[in-house]
Amino acid sequence: MSNDDVKRAIRAGWDAMSDSYQSQSYISTDDVHYAPLAPGERELGLLGDVNGKSVLELACGSAQNSIALAKWGARVTGLDISMRQLRKASDLATEEGVSVSLVLGDMESLGMFRDRCFDIVLSSFGWEFAPDLSTCVRECYRVLGSGGLLVVATTHPLSAFEWDEDEKALLVTDYFNPPVELWEDSAGRMRSPAMTFFRTVEEMFELLTGAGFSVERLLEPPPYLAKRRLDGHSPYAGSYWEDHGERLRRVPFAIVYVARKGS
Repeated sequence: MSNDDVKRAIRAGWDAMSDSYQSQSYISTDDVHYAPLAPGERELGLLGDVNGKSVLELACGSAQNSIALAKWGARVTGLDISMRQLRKASDLATEEGVSVSLVLGDMESLGMFRDRCFDIVLSSFGWEFAPDLSTCVRECYRVLGSGGLLVVATTHPLSAFEWDEDEKALLVTDYFNPPVELWEDSAGRMRSPAMTFFRTVEEMFELLTGAGFSVERLLEPPPYLAKRRLDGHSPYAGSYWEDHGERLRRVPFAIVYVARKGS
């Protein structure tokens, strides 16, 4: 499959499963999420004061993060490849009483934005769907102003491997060559399966620094351990994640990169 074929499949997949994903997930519009059942921006403080800042969220989905940032005073643009997700985002922003600019687009092609026009670029669980991530990283660097901040939460490379429920252990077959996950919507309406790409920490670091970024922090957020805290504090939850709580407590699902463009 070509990169364009992969992107068409990913678009079709998210269009098809948007309703079920949103209905089965809890995603806060009052905090930015970085990992399932784990602390968000209010606790981790990765973005700093966003009031008055110009923020681009890539793969925004239904824009819950963008809405939270708009509530905190940011000027936010959310970009996603799925029109179905963006329609939900528009409805949700209206319900929450905030303004978010929503753009249908490909995070590898940000030509609709001029150079150095954003203070912050954020993505929570989108980069794993980019077949040509190096192009995306270079585009992020281009649209960020001097000293601009890039914060990306993506699937941890260990998420590529199966969990043995009996042994309570992860079956890591070849970390240095993680498999590509093939997926489609549950109704089987996609003509071809979409893909999730898992990248090693070294590969991600090289992509970021190779584009000119300085990596300031790397996080592997663990989940809250007590269920009462899951319900009340995590900005990203839902029955699927709670059913996989044992794995999440032992193996990180997400990895977060905090990087900065030089002055």
